[in-house]
Amino acid sequence: MWVSYTPNRQVQYFKSLGLPVTAKQLAHAVIKTSEQVEFIHERLTKTLLDNPVIHMDETPFKVLSEKARSTSYFWVMRTTEEFSNQKIVVFNYSSDRKQENIGELVGDYTGCIICDGYNAYSSERYPQITYGSCLVHIRRQFVEIVKTLKNGSQSNAAKAVRLLNSIFEAEKQLEYQNAKEKAQKRKLHLKKYVDKFYDFLDTILNPSGKLKKAIGYARKFRTRLEKIYEIGELPLSNNPVEQAIRPATLVRKNSLFATTVVGAKANAIWYSLIQTAKLNGLDVSKYLDHIFSLLEQRKDVEAYLPWNSEVKESCAVAN
Repeated sequence: MWVSYTPNRQVQYFKSLGLPVTAKQLAHAVIKTSEQVEFIHERLTKTLLDNPVIHMDETPFKVLSEKARSTSYFWVMRTTEEFSNQKIVVFNYSSDRKQENIGELVGDYTGCIICDGYNAYSSERYPQITYGSCLVHIRRQFVEIVKTLKNGSQSNAAKAVRLLNSIFEAEKQLEYQNAKEKAQKRKLHLKKYVDKFYDFLDTILNPSGKLKKAIGYARKFRTRLEKIYEIGELPLSNNPVEQAIRPATLVRKNSLFATTVVGAKANAIWYSLIQTAKLNGLDVSKYLDHIFSLLEQRKDVEAYLPWNSEVKESCAVAN
C-alpha cells in the first residue's frame, strides 16, 4: 500500500479482511514510511546523475491543496538502457512545470539529457547541459498525419516516416564495443539516412497545417538529434522514461489526485523505489519487506540499493 492519495479501495479491502483502518490512517502511514526511506531516493538520484546521459520527462499530477485550477507535475529521470552505471528511475514532485525545476533536480550536472521538445529544456538557461532529441517524437508527428489521410501511404508525411524508419533500422545493424565506437559508427552509417530525411523535407514546398508543424519541429531539433554522432551513450528515443512513467499514470487514473504536497512527495519517493526495483528484476513486495527489515538494523545505504548482491538474491522475481 504505497500510494498516498485518499485510498478508499485499499480501505475497503482491509475492512474485508477485518482490519478497521481508515483512509487517513493509511495515508499517514504511507507518508511517514516514505520519510524513513527518503535517503534511498537521494542515493538513487546521486548515482543516476553520475551517468553521462540521462532521460528526462514530466507528467501532470493533481494535488488538492495546491492553487485552484493549477496543475502540478512529477519530473522523472531515468538512466539509459545502454551504457548506464545502474538501472534507475527517479520521480520528484513539483507544483509547476517551470524550467527552474531542471536546475533544482540536476544541480551542476554537465552531461547530456535526452528529452522532448518542451522549451524548459533550454541551452540558454543551462549552457552546461547538452540536450539530445528524441527521434520517436519527431517521427510521431508525421505518423499522426498519415493516420488522418485516406491515401496516407502516398503522402509526404508517409515518405518522411519511411525515411525515419531507415534511421532506426540502420541503428539496429550497428556493431560496436563501447560508446565511443558507437558514435563513430553512427557517423559512418546513420548520418546519410538522417541527411536524406532532412534533404527530403527541403523538397516539400509550401507545407501547411500539421505537416508544416511537423517539419518545423524536425528542423528545430536537428542539431540536438545530431549529437548522436558525438555521444554514443545518447539513445535515439526517450521512450524508456515514458515507459517508466506509465505505471504512475495508471495509478493516477485510479486515484485522481493527492490531497497534500507532502502526500505527493511521498508518492514520488515510492514510485522511485518501486520502479527502480522493477527495472532491476526484483519482486516489489519482497524488496519493500527487505528494506523495512534493514531499517530496524540501521544498515548503511548501500545495503538498500536494488543492485546490492544480497538484495538481488533475496528479492529476485521467482521464475
